[in-house]
Amino acid sequence: MQKIRQRPARTLPVAILDVLLAGVARVRALLRRLARLLPVPRGDRAVAAGIVAAALAVVVGTGVFVVAVLRSPDRLAPLGVAPPPSGGVDVETGDGVDGPTGSATPPASSPLPTSAPPPRAEPRNRPQRPAPPPPAPPPALAARYATEDVTLLHYTASVTISNPGPGTATGWRLTITLPRTTQSVAAVDGATASRKGTTWTFVPDQRTGRVPARGSVQVRFRVDGALIDSQPTACTIDTRPCQV
Repeated sequence: MQKIRQRPARTLPVAILDVLLAGVARVRALLRRLARLLPVPRGDRAVAAGIVAAALAVVVGTGVFVVAVLRSPDRLAPLGVAPPPSGGVDVETGDGVDGPTGSATPPASSPLPTSAPPPRAEPRNRPQRPAPPPPAPPPALAARYATEDVTLLHYTASVTISNPGPGTATGWRLTITLPRTTQSVAAVDGATASRKGTTWTFVPDQRTGRVPARGSVQVRFRVDGALIDSQPTACTIDTRPCQV
């Protein structure tokens, strides 16, 4: 069997061109018939033929232009606007176009100009003030015990409290322990006395509360009771033993 070849389907431009050519052929045939039927002078016939030919040329030219536009619309561009180059950037969207395929590519990011940060001011070396010295500890006081005016029923004692330091000492505490509870302390001068068993505690009064630097104050009192073994068994000044 002989294989029958099928005609390819006509495109729209080809169909329009065929219609235009068929129309031109029909118009020419109609004009020839009218020329045969109507008695027209040769001069007028030539003018009419020229007008018809010009009209047909306009129709054919318009058809050719339409066909050219339909077949290649991408080759035409608006007046005054050049077609975008291959791999350029779309003006409307700002997206990159990669080659003739038209695939969008991200635009290359250009580094923005950055201004250098201002130079950091170096802190000036300020002279540091020396830290104030810690307060000096209170000077260590010393005490010396002495017995005076011994009689049959009592005796008088004195305690000299001295300050060997360079500054004034404020406040002190003198403690004397007697051998028996039957003994008592009276006629205290330069201090105020309190008792707890056989221990007597003396604190300064208004005159002896401040011991000047490298100076001293004195406390005097009387011990009443039996004189046999009546001397104090302990004497301290701010927990330090007294000198005898």
